[in-house]
Amino acid sequence: MKSYKGMLFILITMCGSGLLWYFATPIETIHVLNKLSHIVGGLAITGFFLVFLLATRVKILEKWFHGLDYVYMYHKYLAILSLGLVILHSQLQDLVPHGDLAIETPLSEFAKELGELAQNGFIGLIVIALFAKFLKYEHWRYIHRLLLIPYALGLYHAYFSSRYDLFQPTPLGIFTAITAIVGTMSALYMLTMYQDMRFKHTGKVSGIRKLGDSAVELELTLDRKLSYQNGQYIFLKIFQTGLEKAPHPFSISGGDGQKIYVTIKALGDFTKKVNALIQLDSKVAVEGPYGHLDFDKGYQQQIWIAGGVGITPFLSYLQSNPTDRDIELFYTYRGHNDAIHKDLLQKYAENNKHFKVNFIDTTTMDRLTFDDVSVPAHTSIFMCGPEKMVKRFTKQFKQSSANDIDINFEAFKFK
Repeated sequence: MKSYKGMLFILITMCGSGLLWYFATPIETIHVLNKLSHIVGGLAITGFFLVFLLATRVKILEKWFHGLDYVYMYHKYLAILSLGLVILHSQLQDLVPHGDLAIETPLSEFAKELGELAQNGFIGLIVIALFAKFLKYEHWRYIHRLLLIPYALGLYHAYFSSRYDLFQPTPLGIFTAITAIVGTMSALYMLTMYQDMRFKHTGKVSGIRKLGDSAVELELTLDRKLSYQNGQYIFLKIFQTGLEKAPHPFSISGGDGQKIYVTIKALGDFTKKVNALIQLDSKVAVEGPYGHLDFDKGYQQQIWIAGGVGITPFLSYLQSNPTDRDIELFYTYRGHNDAIHKDLLQKYAENNKHFKVNFIDTTTMDRLTFDDVSVPAHTSIFMCGPEKMVKRFTKQFKQSSANDIDINFEAFKFK
């Protein structure tokens, strides 16, 4: 999947920030280490501006990065990079000769103390965020939002302790003001307005279908039609006592837009509760759709790979399109109860000569691998499943197959 526009956006923004700081004129001549420290600190502030901007799920950014999974990947690594720059900035300031430091005033001293507090806040919150898998999703969301506090402290530190006058309408001053405002507004938007502004489609649970012991298919009837493409997913909120109201991503497995279907596998705290407690007529809200698994834009020859509940975006396409493409599906799952809509896939394969399905039950069979498989040129590969599975297969295909194969995927990881 290509995310060149998004990568270019990050590169231009960060490089532009570095160049503006490098060529800016300080209030008075400063030591080279002090100048370097300011450049590094400016890059850190710019990095955190991008971190907050990428968290907004703005559609244009999702298109530039070709999927929210890529957006969140860069969001994570930018946070780590920015934290490293903050620490480096602090270390460089300690090396600046004492005579080159600004004369201390109550305001600058306070700004310096806030800078140290911001650094400690960034360290603590980002370290917690990196251990997201050990936290409940709802707790992780609230902790993650606290990043706005050290960001605001860092901005205050930058404006009131810098040896550059950032209040002047210079190129650096204008750039810093714009990024500071957009970064802060992005964070405030996610804190206060996102839930109300983006979840425009509301409705209710109009059907519940159990799929074995650990999966359920929900029929959602919406107040107005949702326009989506097969292979896309939504963020879903369920307003029912006993279930957290935080939005969670689920692939659309079918429907006409007025009614849509989502299949939910009991994989975590929230999904386990949904499988056990979900009730008819529970109110829901939907945001999206997202995703770029566009099967119609792929080559005539296609390979599909699904892991567990990752079969759902493929089901959406099969149930709405009698395909004329040559498709071979590899469906890997762990145990009979993990296989979703197996009968539907078998029946579809029997009635369509262009479609072939392979079932891989890892409790009784060897794990699926493509180490020694050479995929022919002009083949599109579509994958959906756990992040580790997607990464493993992507690496295998790139090492053993033709250069002009087309690899597309969605991975199960959003924290």
